[in-house]
Amino acid sequence: MEDGVIREEKTSISNSTSIIGNIKAKEHLIINGTIKGNVEITNYNFFLGPSGRIEGEVQAQNVRIRGYMKGEIKAKGKVEITKEANFSGSIESKSISVDSGAYFNASVNLNQNSAGK
Repeated sequence: MEDGVIREEKTSISNSTSIIGNIKAKEHLIINGTIKGNVEITNYNFFLGPSGRIEGEVQAQNVRIRGYMKGEIKAKGKVEITKEANFSGSIESKSISVDSGAYFNASVNLNQNSAGK
């Protein structure tokens, strides 16, 4: 994920879609709709767009949050919380960045060995 753009195969959930349930995929995932459930894409990137909303757990390689999320993030790599984001919950990752202006209320566990898990 470079500059927030995923250039490989991906699945996109539009802002007119709501899902109640868990998602497990083997490709990058972009959410602009609403998810109430968990997302597991362990070796792929997760992107929550500005209109996206998720309540649940996300497990991914790298995670970028621009919308609303309440829950838990477990990333092998980096978590990015942008200035548009509203995040509350917990994060476990190798690294994290939080833009000025983001709403951020979280516990953070930086695990330098998370890439090897």
